Amino acid sequence: MAITFREDVPLPEFVDDEQSARELLRLCLRKVKEDPDDFVGFDTETKGKKIPIKKKPLDPLNDHVTFWSLSFKTERYRRWCIGQRWFQMFTPFLEHPGWNIAGWNLKYDAHISWNCNVNIWNARLPVDGLAMAGLHDENRRSHGLKACAADWCGLHMTPYKSLFDGIVDAEGKKAKEYETSLVELAELGHQDVVADYASYDAYAHLMTVLWLKERLEETPRGIDSNLWDYFVEWEMPFTEMLWRMERRGLALDTEYLKSKLPDLQDRMGMLERDIARLSGRVINLNSPKQLANYFFKDDDGLKLDIVKETATGEPSTDGDVMESLVEAGVEVAERIMLWRKLDKVKSTYYDALIALSEHFEDHRIHPNFNQFGARTGRLSTNHPNSQNLPRPDGDEWGIRYAFVAPEGKKLIVADYEQIEMRIMADLSGDERMLQAILEGKDLHSYTVSVMDNVDYEEVVAAKKAKDPTPRQKWLKRQRQARKSIGFGIIYGAGPPKISQDIEITDEDILERLNSMDERTIERRMNRLMKNNPLLDEEKALILVGRHSFAGQKIQDYLDTFSGVRGFMESTPQLCRHLMKYDENNNERDWFAPGAFQEDQRGWGNAKKLSSTGHAKRFGYVETLLGRRRRLEDIDHKNYFYKSEAERQAVNTRIQGSAADITKAAMLAIEYNEELALLEVLVLNQVHDEIVMEAPEENVEFAAPIIQHLMEHPFGEVEALSVPIPVDLKVVDRWSEAK
Repeated sequence: MAITFREDVPLPEFVDDEQSARELLRLCLRKVKEDPDDFVGFDTETKGKKIPIKKKPLDPLNDHVTFWSLSFKTERYRRWCIGQRWFQMFTPFLEHPGWNIAGWNLKYDAHISWNCNVNIWNARLPVDGLAMAGLHDENRRSHGLKACAADWCGLHMTPYKSLFDGIVDAEGKKAKEYETSLVELAELGHQDVVADYASYDAYAHLMTVLWLKERLEETPRGIDSNLWDYFVEWEMPFTEMLWRMERRGLALDTEYLKSKLPDLQDRMGMLERDIARLSGRVINLNSPKQLANYFFKDDDGLKLDIVKETATGEPSTDGDVMESLVEAGVEVAERIMLWRKLDKVKSTYYDALIALSEHFEDHRIHPNFNQFGARTGRLSTNHPNSQNLPRPDGDEWGIRYAFVAPEGKKLIVADYEQIEMRIMADLSGDERMLQAILEGKDLHSYTVSVMDNVDYEEVVAAKKAKDPTPRQKWLKRQRQARKSIGFGIIYGAGPPKISQDIEITDEDILERLNSMDERTIERRMNRLMKNNPLLDEEKALILVGRHSFAGQKIQDYLDTFSGVRGFMESTPQLCRHLMKYDENNNERDWFAPGAFQEDQRGWGNAKKLSSTGHAKRFGYVETLLGRRRRLEDIDHKNYFYKSEAERQAVNTRIQGSAADITKAAMLAIEYNEELALLEVLVLNQVHDEIVMEAPEENVEFAAPIIQHLMEHPFGEVEALSVPIPVDLKVVDRWSEAK
């Protein structure tokens, strides 16, 4: 493979002998001493070991270095690719408390380094460019290094698979990606290719991190702070904490899962037979093509109108389409959706959890935590998705029951009580809501008492009743409806979604339809039938009534809590204002001549960006800690895009602030000296719930400390104007916490 070097990038230097390695080590140590504020690009190449589950992700807990690379500035920028055998020789530098690491997905490189007995977290500033990218531009489709380096710094990197183009392996066959490693590529005489590829990563890490650091420093946060200050204070220690959580893992009762698996398979088998009976044919339910043929194409199928098409022009059978079919009364579609739900439980949880537990030597599962997995700032996880485990009240197949405390240990599960409702009360300043919280009332029961003019204590009694009377059943339904509406407002759900979550009778529908004029009903019916061509007029009319009923209930809620209505209206207005004016109330000129980054900063052939470092204009909202959610459609001419951005603005301020509070609590627990002595380990976090593990004899001492830290995550400065109580349980199985 011929290699071409770019004029604006330093040439690679390959280090594979002891003398060269020692010279570079001396240069690195001198760099730390003479330029302690500079950053050093760092990256590792590995054997590419995989976890044997679906899609076979990389296994950072068991992989090792093959080559690794550094890049930093001496009198000029340089980049080195170094052989694996010299990795531990560089321990005095890699574990030096004075160097600043510029990495990308740094948790991964930290795992690989730890597997080789090197702890890079000893560095002064271990900076993860991936986390910086999520903080700078949460709207990007990809935060991968290659995409970001190209768009922001004009660094166009070589895809891994193209390294093997034209390469013949030792047996004379065409080399294939992941079948021929970088080690073999070097052994075949292509050290120059390996050196360029590996060291370019470290150089790209360095340059992109430096670019992002400038952007974060230019982004104000409050009066005398910026997003770089926030990143150093909160996100950097959180990256290391997530790395620790990944290594700890969670204990699992695989025998329990295996015992439940036959029941799950039998249930799926029954559904498959039922679907075959209803459809008159055997359909591979994992085949979109066979499903599309039955529903939309085959003459002996249903031959329905196509709802939407895939990118290749074929009829789609995704979740939205199946919901449209169910909405139109297609019975077999309802069975297929139930089968898909069970298939997801089996593949995502049972099969994957058992395989993961059997793969790792400690028989624990080790999820990968994505620091900016959600635009609100919440975590996401994969392998497995421990964030999306069923809630205890909907955990029919006992997934949470399988997560256990090892012998001699206990699980400590602490969950914030109605924290998002408390944040909404705090941000909106609604007097009724604030007063109810300060009086220690259950907000959802209080809402029923106010909106339905019933005694608060009667609603609370109904909630607790094990054998409810007809009136208590009605009060329970009312409480659930008010709860759904309150959370629907937080999550940005409109009437169609909320109508699915509350009980609506035929009388309710008829009453709403009678209160509407015929033109409005006709217009809404036409819109529904246009979006779902499978709907007939009767079903569309019922949906219009249901949506209208839910919409009226939302308005009733906002009339009751007028401060919430004001908050929902003012938040998008502020967001739109910040699209037009900066923090000093000066009118923005987003794309003025000379405002592009590559002209001002000299970062090479980067994508054209405004002086903010973004390609599009945006308004933004901020969370409690000052993280931004940038909304490009907040003044869009299309009502759908604009209203969606408005919902996201409201949701981010509430849900994003809840994520801030939970993050602060996790950090307070992780770095508390008393809890460290008591051997408390944070294992997992699901939204507002933190799962920990501790020796059985220590939990009574640890529990009150954890409770205090979570209820006061910012120390003496209170998180909100109202208390944020925590429900803490000490259990043997996760499911017992509720």
